[in-house]
Amino acid sequence: MNTSQRVSSSGKSHAIARYLPVLGWLPHYQRQWLRGDVMAGLTVLALLIPEGMAYAEIAGLPPQTAFYAAPIGLALYAILGTSRQLVVAVSAAIATMSAVAVAPLAAAGTPEYAAYSAGLALLAGFISLLAGLFKLGRIASFFSESVLTGFVTGLALTIAIKQVPKLFGFESGHGNFWERLADIVRSLPETHLLTLVVGIVFLAFIFFLEHRFHRVPAALVALILGIGLSLLLGLEARGVHVVGAIPAGLAPPKLPALDLGDWLLLVPGALGIALVNFAEAYGPARSFAARHAYAIDPDQELIGLGAANMGAGLFQGFSIGSSLSKSAANDRAGAQTPLALLVCAALTVVVALFFTPFFAPLPEAVLAAVVVVAVIGMMKFAKIRRLYAVRRLDFWLAIVALFGVLTFEALEGLLIAVIVSLL
Repeated sequence: MNTSQRVSSSGKSHAIARYLPVLGWLPHYQRQWLRGDVMAGLTVLALLIPEGMAYAEIAGLPPQTAFYAAPIGLALYAILGTSRQLVVAVSAAIATMSAVAVAPLAAAGTPEYAAYSAGLALLAGFISLLAGLFKLGRIASFFSESVLTGFVTGLALTIAIKQVPKLFGFESGHGNFWERLADIVRSLPETHLLTLVVGIVFLAFIFFLEHRFHRVPAALVALILGIGLSLLLGLEARGVHVVGAIPAGLAPPKLPALDLGDWLLLVPGALGIALVNFAEAYGPARSFAARHAYAIDPDQELIGLGAANMGAGLFQGFSIGSSLSKSAANDRAGAQTPLALLVCAALTVVVALFFTPFFAPLPEAVLAAVVVVAVIGMMKFAKIRRLYAVRRLDFWLAIVALFGVLTFEALEGLLIAVIVSLL
């Protein structure tokens, strides 16, 4: 082979590796990395199971849809993403945005709602994939950090307020944050005391474990204890709502039965999810890369996130995104490469095939407690206070984003904040 042929071959290999980052680390995989990757995969699984079931309910879908969305999303991001520690799976923020986009189009619990949710994931993924192919990674600068801080904090408060009825044992209201808050106050006389006790006990228990025993998977321990106590005390017979039967197995890949008009209705929500997904993922991915001395490619990150969402939609799941808590746990557990995500994906499939019947007695109040604790970490009030002292304009941008989400819906709040930031 002459010099020009070698150069040509090298260029082709580089081009392939550019779009298949797995070829950049898998051929050079070192045996000493395996233990850290396997332990990290197990650690992420311990968070993914309870949070996935809870976030599926946030999206307005049955718990098993988390097991449809997560494995393929994890696997595709592991192959196509450039971050070695970022976890792309079910996300509270993205699940909320999915529910906001789909709720006006179909009633939760219907096949139409599930089809719209899967279609939204496919469309958001396609938009992200196209953006990456057209090298639009610079859109990361489209969101100022203050706007994203206020937006995510508002989403976290919205998610938390939606869990309160499950903790108190009464029916959930509708509307924006303030309307739901008023409805909760009106519904307090309907509180189911045993449900409230279960919710408060598990809230305190999860907080205690997370603050005193950082390496213990608090959410998974709560899930197991919740199932055990439910069986031991007969909580369902005492009026405590439980998750109920979860079908075992995985959904086959298929396109959702939507016509052109349906797809067009999903475009605004899909655009919002694609933008927020990338904005949320890029910062942590860049931090992990700096900490571990490697480079990430923002355009390829768009491709990885897009493929993960398209896979989740194709397998009848819902929109997914990066998870800071699971990514941090993945890093702390010793993840060296995205093999940790492949390990987690494989184990999630095993759980979906063989273990979902065990979740039936789980009280919904326990899942609500898991969600509340998880989203408290998303609330950045201290950061917003610092902005007031340091950069007053950024503080007001964060406040506009925060109250935009609380007063309107996630997409409208995001749009208002972005427009204000561009003025």
